[in-house]
Amino acid sequence: MDKVLLSFFVGLTYVGRALKQPAVWAVLVILTGLWLWKHRHTEAGKAVNKFPPIEFQADAPPAPRPEAAGTPDAPAAGSAAPAVAFTPEAAANPDSKPVDPEKIPVMSSRALEVAVGRFHKDNLRLPKDVDELIEKKYLVGVPPAPPGKRYVLDLSPIQMRLVSK
Repeated sequence: MDKVLLSFFVGLTYVGRALKQPAVWAVLVILTGLWLWKHRHTEAGKAVNKFPPIEFQADAPPAPRPEAAGTPDAPAAGSAAPAVAFTPEAAANPDSKPVDPEKIPVMSSRALEVAVGRFHKDNLRLPKDVDELIEKKYLVGVPPAPPGKRYVLDLSPIQMRLVSK
């Protein structure tokens, strides 16, 4: 037991002598700095660097329904189908009831939910508007809004719409 205590105290004296040297302190400071630099990442940095941003994909209009063969409105076999103009009101409401165009979502809700969820996880709050998602690179590839319109983010349910300014 005496030999163990003696070796412990002899080791402490060597450490004490080494700490008097400026080069030892420089090495300790560099190693501590490197360790802190390695562990500097916050949870937000990990999530943002881990996942690519969500690519904007506009909602596609629904495919036209095939009409039954033999009806007078159906085109004959081999002839070209008549061109029908697509209107957002008709896509959102096939029953032909009037629909406010500002209530039609611009982007699929699932992709937008993922972008809002990542923003919430990283910042512990919900985004104020779509511009905040675009600024912080959670949502990329969003085309500019048409003149006189702007994008609005609804959080219940999560959807992005175009509204008048």
